[in-house]
Amino acid sequence: MLIGAFALAHTPQLIARPDTEDRDLVLRVHAAFARVKARLTALRPDALAVIAGDHIEAFFLDAVPALAVYVGRECAGTFGPYEYRFPIHESLARAVVEQGIERGFDLLYTQDRRLDYAFFVPLHFTMPEPAPPIVPLHVNVYLPPQPTPRRCYEWGRALGEILGSRPERIALIASGGMSHYPGTDRYASPDFDWDRRVLETLQAGRGSDLAAVTGEELDKTGNIELRTWITLLGAVGDRPADVYCYEPSWHHGNAVVEWRV
Repeated sequence: MLIGAFALAHTPQLIARPDTEDRDLVLRVHAAFARVKARLTALRPDALAVIAGDHIEAFFLDAVPALAVYVGRECAGTFGPYEYRFPIHESLARAVVEQGIERGFDLLYTQDRRLDYAFFVPLHFTMPEPAPPIVPLHVNVYLPPQPTPRRCYEWGRALGEILGSRPERIALIASGGMSHYPGTDRYASPDFDWDRRVLETLQAGRGSDLAAVTGEELDKTGNIELRTWITLLGAVGDRPADVYCYEPSWHHGNAVVEWRV
């Protein structure tokens, strides 16, 4: 059963904390993460299903799946000085693959790819106690052609049905966003106004509206990672969101959001 849903920033500066960052802003996002950790601890999930992209850590031009599921006993990766390893809820992961394929989604599965920091950063701050195993769910957000927002929403709806039918208590987390333009001349000019309009839409319980956004618009507004959020929205439906925080740094919109399910 699905017991909770959250969308979390994975901005690297939130954990690396270089001198370029506003310390108070970073601490406010940390405080929002702490609220999520408290909520997850209270919810007592048996597993965390984490939807995230990949910064060319696991997949590159030789093999780029639109959608993938990590199966096997564990997953691991590195980010700066951090080495991380998480147990996988293997039976749940395999059920997602099998039932996803039955629902018409041609999912790739892997047992040995590196786990990107997009999965690690939010878990570093919000992993509940006791720590449950995870199911990493990859959505291609970076290397074109990416899945359309509509396809992400449809996959999320199927995912919600799969997780909702399981006996385990499962919390769903989407990692990514908001607006940022890494590696471009717009790096210092995120589209904060677009971010705020999206958050207002989510607070109003109109998450399905984002299924109609085009990939071109996501790219234009620096929100290609919002595909992970749109996947989550398919799973939770049009429920109003509780925005814990929105902190616009000089290069990135940082949001922490909960949907009570």
